[in-house]
Amino acid sequence: MTTILGDSPVTNPLDGVTPDMGILGPAFVTTWARVAGAVWALLIAAAVFYLAAAFLSMAQAKRIGNAHMVTDATGEVKVRAAALAGLIGLPVIVGTIITVVG
Repeated sequence: MTTILGDSPVTNPLDGVTPDMGILGPAFVTTWARVAGAVWALLIAAAVFYLAAAFLSMAQAKRIGNAHMVTDATGEVKVRAAALAGLIGLPVIVGTIITVVG
């Protein structure tokens, strides 16, 4: 791909270059995938506990009959459920972004 800036053509130096971690060796690729999987699992576990806390807040607000607190807690449940869904769907989201942008 060539772009003209003034009178001189400028070419894209990254045209045709694709990311490849294989150059660092199979041990690195395996280790990287295991670490990423572990971090992802920890984030999902944390999001589950975070969502559970929102459900408990919502139940407490309903029990005491405070409509304003119920509304706030319901909003928190929705946001935290969306965060958990995003974490679970992370490979699909990242894959889609790479496909669209790449």
